[in-house]
Amino acid sequence: MMNCVAIYLRLSQEDVDKRTNQAKDDSNSIVAQRQLILRYLDSEPSLASLPRIEFCDDGFSGTNFSRPDFQRMIDLIRAGEISTVVVKDLSRFGRDYLEVGDYLEHIFPFLGIRMISINDHYDSNKYTGSTPGMDVAFQNLIYDYYSKDLSKKVKTGMRVKQRQGGYVSCCLYGYKVKEKHKMVIDPETAPIVRRIFMDVIGGKSTSQIARELNAEGVPTPLMYKNIQRKVSGNCKPVWTHQRIIDTIRNLKYTGCMVNHTRESRKIRDKAGRRVPQEEWYIHENAHEAIVSKEEFEAAGNALRKVRPYKKKENMDSFPLYCAHCGRKLQRTFGLDDHFYCATPYWSEQETACKAVRWDRTELEEVLLESLKAQLSVREVEARKKKKDIEKDSTRLRSQLKLLNAELKQSDAQRIQSYMDFKAGTISREEFLAGRVERDSRQTELKANIAAVEAQYEDCIWAENDRKKEQATTSKAGSLDDEALKKVLYDAIEKVNITDGEHIEILWKFNDLFEAV
Repeated sequence: MMNCVAIYLRLSQEDVDKRTNQAKDDSNSIVAQRQLILRYLDSEPSLASLPRIEFCDDGFSGTNFSRPDFQRMIDLIRAGEISTVVVKDLSRFGRDYLEVGDYLEHIFPFLGIRMISINDHYDSNKYTGSTPGMDVAFQNLIYDYYSKDLSKKVKTGMRVKQRQGGYVSCCLYGYKVKEKHKMVIDPETAPIVRRIFMDVIGGKSTSQIARELNAEGVPTPLMYKNIQRKVSGNCKPVWTHQRIIDTIRNLKYTGCMVNHTRESRKIRDKAGRRVPQEEWYIHENAHEAIVSKEEFEAAGNALRKVRPYKKKENMDSFPLYCAHCGRKLQRTFGLDDHFYCATPYWSEQETACKAVRWDRTELEEVLLESLKAQLSVREVEARKKKKDIEKDSTRLRSQLKLLNAELKQSDAQRIQSYMDFKAGTISREEFLAGRVERDSRQTELKANIAAVEAQYEDCIWAENDRKKEQATTSKAGSLDDEALKKVLYDAIEKVNITDGEHIEILWKFNDLFEAV
């Protein structure tokens, strides 16, 4: 038997965070497993000098043993090339604890394999004549079931508190904790919440409210929480239209406690799923209301009245950029509609980006007028291009006529020279000298004719393209404003916005011509 050490590593898909594509627990990552095992081997005198073979099943579940590298390791064990198997812990080896116990108690002892599980403090060489392998396997099984049972009990306890109307997560902005699972009005922040409701009812837009709160330096919910916790920080308040909308739509401000809006589908599920509204736990009069139900309804009606529902547009269709930082502009989705650079909201420094803000209606009016102007310019350019093409075509046809005439004359001279030679009018030397000169000139003429013909063909293609372009430009120019708005952004490559007055438009018309 070759005295080799098998290093076995495993990471299942369940151990990977789908959002980051990294191991949820850093200690379970393949790299961490490898480093732990190598440090252990280097510290063990009996194993440090032995050759090592690594086996890695990345992305395979531990509930079965049909894993490619695990099976390859078993094949080498049976072939007598491996004497020791080392794992970080037995859960990496497998999660079917009965089968893990079978390997520890029967298969590996029969094959003479030393099994080491570092975190379980298990080394088969230290146990003889007993059943420690099965004990370790069942011990891990008990730990696993205990963890799941504890999670279930915690989840059940939370559900009970939710049904009773207690809050089980963070205390809502506008309230503070009086006692465990009980909220009371916070005199510092509740007026801010009520102000937001009254401003919306009074007709202010969500963006306008957010700007006013930011200008006054009113702490956001997160900033206020950090202040209460005495967490240091020097960031500016960033109220947004979405934060205002979320406040207006939060039923808890009417005194109701709303729970069970999301639920986890499995242990350690951070995202969970949205629970249908009919399954929510709504407990009336759970705490003092900041606004009445009538005010809550009035604010909601104000939102729906000013901004009726419409399908959300893809921001990729708006090629609008900040001329200062190059950031693609953001769009508000509150009661009004603006494009703006988000850089000032995330930077503590004063930047020129702050001036980059346009009302959508005003911006599109400017873009539409610019498009109409461009179409007019292209009409003029098309007429000028037509004249230029006609001029070039006339010139090239004239050149071809002259060159072909000279070539025809050269052919006639060739024949006449031969007749003169046969008649004895000219000598053989004169005939040959003239033939060489004529052949050279004919070669030059044929090359010139080919070049001019190619230029003339280019003119024909250019004229065809011009006719198509003029036709589509004329068609686009005949559209009314509403029809042009539908293809407006198809004609724009990029818009660089400097401030509320200065913009730079880079045009592209191919897509526009196809669209109309």
